[in-house]
Amino acid sequence: MRISLHQKALAAISAVCLLALISIASSLWFAASTENDAAAINVAGSLRMQSWRLTEQVLIPELVSEEALLKLIDIYDNSINSDSLKWLMNRSDELGQHYRSVHSEWQQEIRPLLMHPEGRKSFIKRVPNFVDNIDVMVKVLQSDSENKLKNLVVVAIGTLLGILIIGFFTIRFIRKHLLKPISDLGIASRMVSIGHFNDIELPYRRNNELGQLTQAFSDMSTDLSRLYDHLEDRVAEKTEALATSNKALELLYTASHHLSRTPYDSLFVSLMLKDWQLLLKLDSCHLCLSGVADSFRLQKISLVDDIQPCHASSCNDCIHGRKEAPEGRQLKQFNLSAEDHYFGFLRISTLCDQVLSEESQRWLQTFADIVATSLYQSTVKTQQQRLLLMEERAVIARELHDSLAQALSYQKIQVVRLKRKLAKTDVYAEMEGVLNELQDGISTAYLQLRELLKTFRLTMADGDLEIALSNTIDEYRERQPGLELSLDYQLRYCKVEASHQIHALQIVREALTNVIKHAEATQALVRCFQEDDGRIVIGIEDNGIGLENVSSASGHYGTTIMQERAASLDGQLIFKKGSLGGTEVYLEFEAA
Repeated sequence: MRISLHQKALAAISAVCLLALISIASSLWFAASTENDAAAINVAGSLRMQSWRLTEQVLIPELVSEEALLKLIDIYDNSINSDSLKWLMNRSDELGQHYRSVHSEWQQEIRPLLMHPEGRKSFIKRVPNFVDNIDVMVKVLQSDSENKLKNLVVVAIGTLLGILIIGFFTIRFIRKHLLKPISDLGIASRMVSIGHFNDIELPYRRNNELGQLTQAFSDMSTDLSRLYDHLEDRVAEKTEALATSNKALELLYTASHHLSRTPYDSLFVSLMLKDWQLLLKLDSCHLCLSGVADSFRLQKISLVDDIQPCHASSCNDCIHGRKEAPEGRQLKQFNLSAEDHYFGFLRISTLCDQVLSEESQRWLQTFADIVATSLYQSTVKTQQQRLLLMEERAVIARELHDSLAQALSYQKIQVVRLKRKLAKTDVYAEMEGVLNELQDGISTAYLQLRELLKTFRLTMADGDLEIALSNTIDEYRERQPGLELSLDYQLRYCKVEASHQIHALQIVREALTNVIKHAEATQALVRCFQEDDGRIVIGIEDNGIGLENVSSASGHYGTTIMQERAASLDGQLIFKKGSLGGTEVYLEFEAA
């Protein structure tokens, strides 16, 4: 049962007030009751004196008249019937009995004796006994007053003791249930104010207001401690999140700054991937890139210490998201798109219980956009370089055509005129050999110039080595319908400079020209692939008669020009027997 402090305080105050009221009421009762007792004692005492005065009147009749005796009798009647004594008539105790006895004896025995002279002698004899009865009544009356006083003292002492006991227990209760809990609350509040929530001890546990307050304060300190610890954890989480965000922004800035100033660098990107994997605690992270926009032939760019490159022959499953995640892992893919062109994707792998935040996904998508923008800018820059190179070669071709080609044509005409004129003279026989050599030399120079002009006028408008090679294959198929030409292009993303692409294309064209002119082949294959060390290989092989069976006519410099072009690529050109039984032209050079 819950008894509140308010009820206990009210009970203590009520008890003290009740005891005080009892003490005051007892005093008032004693004062009211002893007021009649004093008058009764005085009147009872006067009855003894009046009894002896009556005796004196009876003993000495000559001194007192009959009239005076009657007057004394009346006074006695008034005294014994006075209000001070008459109230004793209704009392049932000993005092009332004595009063009724004295009153009856006076009225029935003593007074009649005084009224008759012959009875006065008897009166004298009975007075001492009557006075004794009055004395007894007075003593009983005094004893009654004393008993009342004793009762008043007992009540006063009892109320005083009650007040003292209540005061003692009240003070003890106040110290135990008010002062001590309030002092503990004060200490606890000071500890809370300085941030100590776990060292608070409030042992007071009662089903009252202070008990509820201490319990509420303890619960509050526990909640504050839990909240404070939670806030510390949140602050630590936020601090870690801010540090992660700062590191992520640094990585994005570094990637944007580096890739915007320099061409795309696979080593730099792989280092960035490693930083992202460490920062976001990823299971794996890699890029799949295409060298040409919107191409489905991708090259995996992974961490610098990744020794498991992707050798899949088809990238469609990865591109269209059909590749299943390994057991216990989940995959996420971020497309590399720039200016509505697709350059591949960034793929990450996380544990199934790891939740990658939206902010982290935005960082990875931003990084993918930066890489895509770099690839797009690199593609645009390569195309611009190719266009500039084509324009420059076209200018050189025009200059050669307008100057050297016309000069050689003029020289050919002049040699023919000279031969005709000398043919009419006697020295023609001696000069014919020299004139034929001169004519053949001019013709050879003119043919080489025509080949050179054709080379300079070659264009790669489509901006892709694969497309240029495919167009070349189609062109040579039309030139030699009986020759089965095929292209096996396995190059994925690898950066090849525009000038290197032109030289590689020229070498392929020259090799195919030799196949058509000299190999007597029915089948030819152009293969492009990349070695594990990153070197690019282009092989042109046929099923013809072989290089050793081809006679080298004077004035043909095709293989020499091919060697020179290979040297300009910082590569090497090898002529060997191919797997088809004919000749294989093997070109190998470093990627940019």
